[in-house]
This record gives sequence, C-alpha cells and structure tokens, in this order.
Amino acid sequence: MTEQRGLQEFFDDPATIATRHKMSASASEPVGQAELLALEPGAAERFVTLGLDYPERFGPSELRTAIAAKYSSVPFDGVLITSGLDEGLALLFTALIEPRDRVIVLTPCYPPHLLLPEWRGAEIVPWPARPENDWVPDLDELAGLLSKPTKAVITTFPQNPTGFMPDEAYLSAFLALLERSGTVLLSDEIYAGLPDGTAAPNLADRYLKAVSLHGLSKTCGLPGLRLGWLASRDEKMMGAVKQVKDLFNCYVPAPVAFLAGVAFRNETKLIRRNSDILEASIMAVEEFIARHGNLFSWVPPGAGTVAFPRWHGPGGTQALSDQLVREASIALAPSLCFDAGDDHVRFGMCRRSFPDSLAALEKFLSSAL
Repeated sequence: MTEQRGLQEFFDDPATIATRHKMSASASEPVGQAELLALEPGAAERFVTLGLDYPERFGPSELRTAIAAKYSSVPFDGVLITSGLDEGLALLFTALIEPRDRVIVLTPCYPPHLLLPEWRGAEIVPWPARPENDWVPDLDELAGLLSKPTKAVITTFPQNPTGFMPDEAYLSAFLALLERSGTVLLSDEIYAGLPDGTAAPNLADRYLKAVSLHGLSKTCGLPGLRLGWLASRDEKMMGAVKQVKDLFNCYVPAPVAFLAGVAFRNETKLIRRNSDILEASIMAVEEFIARHGNLFSWVPPGAGTVAFPRWHGPGGTQALSDQLVREASIALAPSLCFDAGDDHVRFGMCRRSFPDSLAALEKFLSSAL
C-alpha cells in the first residue's frame, strides 16, 4: 500500500534526495555563481567589494526599475520584490484574502495555490484543466463559477504541471470574463519565458485588478537566489501587500540584489542557454514516447519547463514512483503530489541531465515490465 504525499514532502524525502536521476525538477539548469558573474566584465571584482550596510527598503531602485521595464504599464511603485515566489504568494493571500472569501484556483497546480487560501479560511473552488481536453481549462465552466461573488482567481500560465499555455484568443476571452465580474486575478507567470521567443502573459499589463507573479528561479536557473516579484497597476492592492511585507522584512539582501542585477542585464544569454537545454530534452521525450506509446502519452507543453505525461502501464504512478526510487535511483513525481489522480507524472525537462535520466527510465522499463 503506497502513501500519498505532497510535492514538497516528495522532494524533501531523504530517499528522493539520494536518487541519482532527478526527473521532476521544475527550475532550469542551475547557474553557478562563477558562471553568472562571468557574464559581465568586472562583476566578480565588484561583488567581493560589496558593502553590507542596510539596503534600500523594498529593494534597490535600479532592480525595481529593471523589473518594471518588463511590463508596458506597471509603474515603479507597482513592483514588489520578494524572497522567491513562495513569499509573494504568502504576502498576497495574507493581505487580500479573508475567511469565507471565495477563491477560484486553476488546477492541477503548485500545492500552495490551494493550501494558502485554505489556511486563510477561504472557500476554495477548483477550476480543473482536464486531460481529455488536452489540459485546456474550460472558459464556459469558469463563467459559471464566476456567476457567484468571488474574491480572486489564481492561475498559472504556463501551467504547472501540464505545460498549457493559452493563445491570444483564449487570454482575451479569459480576461473579458474577469472584467465583467471585477474579480481580482493572481497570475502566477513564474514559468513564462521559455523556450526563447515565448512571450510572457504579463497579465498585470492587461487587467487593472491583476497581480503578475514572476521570478528568476524557473527560466533563468537561479532558484537558490530566492528572487521573485509581484507586479500590478492596482495601487490599493499593492499598498496592502507592502504593509504586510513591512511587518516582517522589507529588505532584499545586498548580495542577492547584486547577483539579480547581473542576471537581469544578461537575461537574454540565460534564456538562450536554458532554451537549448529545454529543446534538447523535449526532443528526447518525443523520441522516448514514440518508442513507448504503450506506456506513456503526452500533450507537449506550450511553454515552460514542465510537462505531465500520462502513464498507461500497470498500477498507478505513486507505486511506479516508489519503485523507481527504490530500484533505479530515479525521482519522478507522481500526480498524487498535485491532487490530480494517480495516472500522470511531472517531467521537469530543463536540466542537462534529463536525457540521461530518461535513458535510465527506459532501461528500467525494459527490465521491469
């Protein structure tokens, strides 16, 4: 009998940590500090002489300006730097959501999208993307859900874990529904930017009551930097969030801000690096599934670093995942980690090691089935 675990529990399990092949990591290939500093002449020398006095409140103006420049209509004061996107989500739900508020959550999703409103005492209403619809969330269904008073809708585009990325027609129809209802949108865009040339949704530019959430972890390969941000044109919402952040920690550590500045100035190079890695992995998955269509099928991701292949083999993916950890030193997150049934797994494909890990999975399948 297998035990259902959450996503973070899966990654924190010592058995998972000890595996050789990590197939479900959602961030891009991590960039080393030396590699990052080498992108900019003189950066390494400036970094070691960096002062460590109190930094500017809410982050350096230069960094906030660089983030605001990613949007066409978000002002400087509409940007709030956070310690990764986890802090950003916590700040938003603390500031904006109250007990008995109704919150619609696009699912499957990053588990805190469900756990944080639950912690705040909100009524959680799932808006499910379904495999039989190629993971495209039904807008008619959303319209029905919005017929009742709703405090907020939270989405992820590109979606984690499915890789769904809406096209322009879909986004226009989606935003029209929100405009009619006047509902706040919390738009998690942390996976936007890969592969190279994929435009970010930047929904804060397109809807006044939207907050766009992004960061440097997934697309730039800097999850250890813990640098995220919120962007919005809604002054009242952002003021409420800043009040909450001010109660805890309104500073960005100077070393983090320095390295983030280097990343922003060299973002094109980082995105190109990680796009090459991602494209090689997607090609490897397509070839793998062509050989093993009896065991796996998938909807290729529209954008982002993750995909959600379906398992057609014996048993569920929780049992498969447990067996892979024990017998093949492979960490592959099952869909139960996302409360999304027991017949999918999450591929995290923007790692140089992913094609080799896929080969290890193929070797296991050939011997075990």
